[in-house]
Amino acid sequence: MLRFVNQKTSLLLTALLSCGLLIFSPVSQSSDLNQIQKQIKQQESKIEKQKREQAKLQANLKKHESKINTVEGELLETEISLKEIRKQIADADKQLKQLEKQEREQKARLAKQMDIIYRSGINPSLIERMFAQDPTKAERMKIYYQHLNQVRIEMIENLKATQAQIVMQKEAILAQQKKHRNQLTTQKKQQQALQKAQQEHQSTLNELNKNLALDQDKLNALKANEQALRQEIQRAEQTAREQEKREREALAQRQKAEEKRTSKPYQPTAQERQLLNSTSGLGAAKKQYSSPVSGSILHTFGSIQAGEVRWKGMVIGASAGTLVKTIAAGRVILAGYLNGYGYIVIVKHGETDLSLYGFNQAVSVKVGQLVSAGQVIAQVGNTGEISRSALYFGISRKGTPVNPAGWVR
Repeated sequence: MLRFVNQKTSLLLTALLSCGLLIFSPVSQSSDLNQIQKQIKQQESKIEKQKREQAKLQANLKKHESKINTVEGELLETEISLKEIRKQIADADKQLKQLEKQEREQKARLAKQMDIIYRSGINPSLIERMFAQDPTKAERMKIYYQHLNQVRIEMIENLKATQAQIVMQKEAILAQQKKHRNQLTTQKKQQQALQKAQQEHQSTLNELNKNLALDQDKLNALKANEQALRQEIQRAEQTAREQEKREREALAQRQKAEEKRTSKPYQPTAQERQLLNSTSGLGAAKKQYSSPVSGSILHTFGSIQAGEVRWKGMVIGASAGTLVKTIAAGRVILAGYLNGYGYIVIVKHGETDLSLYGFNQAVSVKVGQLVSAGQVIAQVGNTGEISRSALYFGISRKGTPVNPAGWVR
């Protein structure tokens, strides 16, 4: 009997333990789920914080690059001003030398004239004696003497005028030299400001790249930059088409009015001819255009940029400040800052072709401006997704990036 009870109790305990296990398992799973959800929230909070930091770094990067752009423009203006001042100093020095030569010649002529008068022995007492002896001869000598005296007076006056001009010219040169020194001081300060801005830019860029690398968001950033570029191009192309339509209509009206007024065929200006010829694109890829800058190819078209993202153009290494020139005539449809591409210029050629010039530290053209082949449009920099100074150069046809190496030599 006791044995039967023990067996029964054992079976009951086993059943209870089994029930206990069935009851405790959901509690354990719920605890694990809560822990995972907590970790997800922590990760989401961390990602959100990192995104805010990235946005802050991007804003600082844009601010630094804007400052670099401004200072580069000021430096360019200062250099142009310095060249003009140096030219003015050279011209003024040349004029001064001519005046000094003129002064020497005038002094020589005056000395020669004085020597003639002295050797002739003509003086007032001699004239008086001539008056007493031979009135006719005396009158001739008097006229001769007055002529010599008048010539001498004119020489002296001319000499004085030349000397006054020399003094003024020397003062002008001194003033120009002072202005030149002031401009050099300004240029030095601008260069220091530029170096500081570039250091701050590089520091921010390094921090941003580090942040992106740690977060593995660089791929997403590149994709977002490409999408933003496509959208910006679409918007800019539409704006350019509307502007060209307005300009062509205005030109047609102007041509009609001018021909009616003059009864002669209208002769369009150079800019109007460029507008009329702006329907032609870049043509077939025959390496017919000069490269926008000279330098080594850092990245080729189609090479891997990050993950599955590939370069949609070529990257040409060049020194900061190198002048960037458009490969062909066209219209500027974009000139400004764009995330990932820094200061970028996009030129529209005809209806379907675009040429892109990115990573610049400064741009020198405006949206809507007509440009000619070989015209300077920017200066090489390291803005955008690049760690060294280089030019991002691309060509797009009908909205699709194509290998620009086929068009440039």
